[in-house]
Amino acid sequence: MNVGSVRLREAARRGKVLDKRLWTEVAEASGAGGNSTALVGTPEQVADAILDYYDAGVSNFLVRGFYPTEDTVTYGRAVVPLVKAGIAEREARKVAAE
Repeated sequence: MNVGSVRLREAARRGKVLDKRLWTEVAEASGAGGNSTALVGTPEQVADAILDYYDAGVSNFLVRGFYPTEDTVTYGRAVVPLVKAGIAEREARKVAAE
């Protein structure tokens, strides 16, 4: 088993939901193979969680779902615009503060 899977299994043992929205039950059930965590909640809640990661320095996100086409459309229509707006707001605050 790779190091990432070991770490993910350890994280999953800490609880079903980590951070605000990081759901770990699939990782626990599957032995943490591959991409086996998910951000769960409404589009607003998921966007808020993504923006927390952005604020922590994450700039690239891998998004996938159990239903690839449907989940891609949902993210594209409901989550991505909220994330883009949140990033634009943060950048505008930086410029205003300079």
